[in-house]
Amino acid sequence: MVISTVMMLRQRAIVRAFERAAATTAATACTAQQLELKPGMAWHRLVVLAVLRCPGEGRYFLDVANWQRLRRRRHCIALAVVAGVLVLLGLLLVAGTLSRPGAP
Repeated sequence: MVISTVMMLRQRAIVRAFERAAATTAATACTAQQLELKPGMAWHRLVVLAVLRCPGEGRYFLDVANWQRLRRRRHCIALAVVAGVLVLLGLLLVAGTLSRPGAP
């Protein structure tokens, strides 16, 4: 869990660097060196997810639509996890109430 949180924070920082540089099209693509970034696991994961696109020559640009899609998917997953935990807690509460002696 900690690793994925660190990964998401690192990815967010990478995306912010591309946004600050306005590198959001193939024409405005930049290298990692131009953005003062060091490609690592978070960078390569964004490339695999097509959030960072490479038009060639080691230059990359931010695909804003794919970044927004990834963020929406992550939010949905987080909401589903929270809902699942709440349902589980509710079931445990009901089971605990029913297992008491003298419970209706």
